[in-house]
Amino acid sequence: MSFQSKWSVVRSQVRSTGFKHNSLALLVGTALSANAFAGFPTLYGKIHLTANQYDLEKIDFAPTAAGATTYRHIGATGVTTELDTFALESTGSRLGVQGDFDATSSVQVFYRLEYGIDVDNGTNANGRELTQRNIFGGLRGSWGSILVGKNDSPLKTLQTNPVLRTDLDRFNDSPLGDIGTYIVGENRPDNVIQYTSPIWFGGLEVNIAAISAEETGVPVSGTNQQDDNDFASGKSASITYGKAKWYVGVGVDSNIATTDAIRAVGEFTVGPFKFGGIYQTAEAHDDVDSLGGLSTFVGTNGTTLGAQNGLNPLSEWDGAAGNAFKEQDGFIVNAQWKIAGPWLAKIQYANSTTTPTNAAYKDVDLEGVIIGLDYNFNPNARVFATVASVEVEGDEKISTKATTDTASALGFDFRF
Repeated sequence: MSFQSKWSVVRSQVRSTGFKHNSLALLVGTALSANAFAGFPTLYGKIHLTANQYDLEKIDFAPTAAGATTYRHIGATGVTTELDTFALESTGSRLGVQGDFDATSSVQVFYRLEYGIDVDNGTNANGRELTQRNIFGGLRGSWGSILVGKNDSPLKTLQTNPVLRTDLDRFNDSPLGDIGTYIVGENRPDNVIQYTSPIWFGGLEVNIAAISAEETGVPVSGTNQQDDNDFASGKSASITYGKAKWYVGVGVDSNIATTDAIRAVGEFTVGPFKFGGIYQTAEAHDDVDSLGGLSTFVGTNGTTLGAQNGLNPLSEWDGAAGNAFKEQDGFIVNAQWKIAGPWLAKIQYANSTTTPTNAAYKDVDLEGVIIGLDYNFNPNARVFATVASVEVEGDEKISTKATTDTASALGFDFRF
C-alpha cells in the first residue's frame, strides 16, 4: 500500500482571536491545536458480513488401527462431509486509526493502528475481541516513504493499482473466492522495514521490504536450524506501472513464510468491462522447508474426525499430517462488468498445481470458480451475492476421489 497521497486527517483551523474573552474556549482551542500538531487520528473501519451456506468435503481416511483415534493420510477410496452448515461470518472486518503530521517542512510522520474485529459474535477463534492487522509508523517525503512495523508484503499488495487503487482480488475476503484459497503468498509479516517510492513517470511505483524473522541462531534440530537470525532474512519487493485503464506489475518474495515466490499481475479496462490476471510460481525456500502461508477464508470449524489438516482445500492432499508441499504454480483470471447504474457482475477462474514434499505422490490439481453480483449504493457501501466451487484432485495413493467444496453467500460490505 502506498502512502504518498495525503491522508484525510482532521486538522484544527481554530483561531485564537475568537476566544479572547472566553478562557474555557481558549483552553479547548489550545488542546485542539496541540492535537492537530501531533497528528490527530482519523478513525476508519470496514464491516464485512456474509450469510454463508457451506458444503465442504474432505478425504475419508481410515483409522490407523481398529478403534484408534488417529487416522491414515493415504489409502482412501472416497470422501466424506467436512462441513455442511449455515454460518453468519464476519471476514476482513476491521477498525483502525491513522494519521500524519509535519515533522519538518519537508518530512511527515505517518502511522496506522489497525485491528481485525468479529462483528458476528464479538470474538475470534482465540476468544479475543481484536486481532492485529497492519500496524506501523513511518516517515514520508518527496523521496518516498519508509514504514516500520507489521504490514502486508509488497507481493501481497501487488494486485492493487498504484494509480486507480482498483483491486485484482475481486472476491477479497469471500469464502472460497479470496485468492488465498488457491495460491500461497498472502502474507502479513512482522518486523517489516519497507520503502515505497513516489509515483514516478505518471504511474510507476516501487516497494522494497526487509523482513527479519528474529530466530535465535541456536540450532534446535537438523530441520530447525534457527539460522534466519540476520537483518532482512526475508525480503519482498514489487514494481507496478499503471495508467487510467491498465496496469501491470511483478513481485518477488524470498524466504517469506518459508517460501520463495514470483507473482505477475495485469489488468485492463474496455468500456464497462475490466479483465485481470495473476500468475505465480512458488517453492520452499530451503530443502528442509515446506511451502508456507496456505490459508483459508472459511471461518467456521470443520469436523474433528479424520485427518483434519485445516479447511484449505489443498491441506489433505500431501499424504502427511500437515501441509507438506514444496512447489506450486498457479494462475487466476477474472472479469467484472458494470452492467448499469449500481449493478456489477463478477466472475473468476483459478487453477493451481501443487507438489507434495514426498516425491512418492503426484501433484495436486485445484480448480476454482466463483461468480458474484454486487449492488453498490456508493463507493463505500454495497450488498452482494456469490456462489463458489473448488475441486481438488491428487495422487490416487492418497485418495481415488476428488474433493469438491461449495459456498453460497449473501452479504454486505461498508466502509467508514
